Amino acid sequence: MAHKIEPAPTGRASCRGCKQTIAKIAKGELRFGEEFQNAYSEDGGMSFRYWHLACAATKLANELRATLTSYEGEVADRAALEALVESHVRPEFPYAERAPNGRAKCRVCDQTLKKGDLRLAFERVFESPMGPTKGAAYTHPRCLTSYLERERERGGKSMQRGDVVRAVLGNSKLAAGDAETVAREAAVAAT
Repeated sequence: MAHKIEPAPTGRASCRGCKQTIAKIAKGELRFGEEFQNAYSEDGGMSFRYWHLACAATKLANELRATLTSYEGEVADRAALEALVESHVRPEFPYAERAPNGRAKCRVCDQTLKKGDLRLAFERVFESPMGPTKGAAYTHPRCLTSYLERERERGGKSMQRGDVVRAVLGNSKLAAGDAETVAREAAVAAT
């Protein structure tokens, strides 16, 4: 099994994105099925969470893009849906960005990453009530060396700082000045 796009066989499923319980995914409407490991299965079986296509385009753009490419059926207003997906695609980890809000904390110094601050994002897996979940771990560019040392101590991926900086800059959609700032602050962290 894998993620899938299919017509809803009944009208009972609620969308995981908009959580519209009154307006469930209508029978016959195309829906996106996000595959996940069922925490309640004794044998570690897989299950699906269902989304309206437009909701999945904003929350699960990377997953929907791959599934939509392989889906051969007709999709109403496919061009608009593909444009929505492309505008919400997340870059590959690790990457740098400006914080869209002030809710995240640096995984090294535990300071709040204020809205508009430059931050580095790394993929991490953490245990949630629904089983292992992938998410992002954020850090200041200046805290990069300490973050990498901590990850090595914990048995994580052993990447060199220079390789990480190159990957971050290659995966990011930053303005030229921001890219220079990330490279400079990450280099200063090592000295």
